[in-house]
Amino acid sequence: MGNNDTTSNVSSDEMLTDYEEQNISLLRLIKSLLSTSTMPHLVLIVAISSIFYVLAGVSAFTTTSAMAFTSLSLAYAATALLSRNNRVKSWITLSEENRLATKPSVKSVLNKFRICLFPVTVSVVIFFGIMVLSGENGIISNADNMIPSALGLLFIAWSIVQGVSFSQWASANSAKHSSRAKRPGNLRISIVLTLTIIGVFSLFLGTLFYQFDNLSNTITESVTSALLFVILATIVCLASIGYSWRSKNLASMKNRLHYFSNRWSIICHLFITWHLLTIWRQNFLDPSAVQVFLEEIVLMIFTVIFAIWSMTSKGYKSSFRMITEENALTWGLAFGYAYAGSVAMLTSFFDDIKTVMLIGHSIVVITVIIMHKRVLQKIIGVDDYDVEIQRISSDNTQDSESTRYKAKASKVTSGVEEIDHQEWQEDDDVDWEAGQTAPQIDGVDWDEAIDLD
Repeated sequence: MGNNDTTSNVSSDEMLTDYEEQNISLLRLIKSLLSTSTMPHLVLIVAISSIFYVLAGVSAFTTTSAMAFTSLSLAYAATALLSRNNRVKSWITLSEENRLATKPSVKSVLNKFRICLFPVTVSVVIFFGIMVLSGENGIISNADNMIPSALGLLFIAWSIVQGVSFSQWASANSAKHSSRAKRPGNLRISIVLTLTIIGVFSLFLGTLFYQFDNLSNTITESVTSALLFVILATIVCLASIGYSWRSKNLASMKNRLHYFSNRWSIICHLFITWHLLTIWRQNFLDPSAVQVFLEEIVLMIFTVIFAIWSMTSKGYKSSFRMITEENALTWGLAFGYAYAGSVAMLTSFFDDIKTVMLIGHSIVVITVIIMHKRVLQKIIGVDDYDVEIQRISSDNTQDSESTRYKAKASKVTSGVEEIDHQEWQEDDDVDWEAGQTAPQIDGVDWDEAIDLD
């Protein structure tokens, strides 16, 4: 396998332990992101993103909106890198005194937004820098017209990031407590369990959304309408399991691996089912623009949180961690502005956010299916490699023994032929007409019969 060269020095148990140690608390990260000391930054991103999202739909302001989103994203990334400096940290964080103010007023509320001045000022500098470099009279003339397209294409990368970062989180949670697995697993039972959970989950969600789509429906009618979606979700789950069948089959041969594989498949396919439902709704139901917009906001929040978690967990052993709990929010805001800008640009191109949603969710589904197989291969590949070595060694041993046996047989045969040849050479003096006489060996009485039975 392709991963053997990088994992040949560790066992699957060591890799699962490594995944388990990466299980940094997602709730603790969310709590850090929602800290009251940095809340004005979150309010600002909602307000600014909404304004530039609307402006992006106007052709005259599309390029300006793209440049604004790009500038804000780069500014918050720079702020995140500089946040280790105590002075910068004090500029972008509310003091305890301001945070615990007992008599809120318009002045005190506005005063709290002063922590946004530093990144906004940096973004303004970057904005004008882009204009000077890529404007009509810039060093790279009219290159600014390419920014909306580039930002729109970044949406594909964000969808992949969502799938990969979710897989990182899911694999760590799947490995949790795997060392406690003592009983051997049953592959058929685990697959039936996975399909049952996906079937029930898809039926529940499908029924719920069909009911919301038409409140006059009875529960039975909504359940019946959702059955086709249940079939789709089940087929996709079966196809994904079939795609990674070899790895799942190998995992079932070891207790801890089977435990991980079972939980890993369930979590991945629950996530896939949710995305499939969004695609299904866009095609067969009629969600309002407000519902779609809110769902896109939720998708953006999920993407940012999982991306931050993934990058934080990857550096948990490193002495230099680019993303920590202290600067997680500023990195999240940088990702958030970039993501919002991508959605805004694609929406302006397609004139419909639904198309953007379909593209994003489809990419996420494909990404998670691929990651489902790759993670299993990465962990199980080590043991599979060892088994292959043992098999080859066994085959070589058998071949060697067979060669030695053939050589010995050949030697015996050649020896017999040599003896026969010598005996026939000596048979010239034999008197064939003489009567048979018993061989004479000292100490042996040939008159006594020997029963060979």
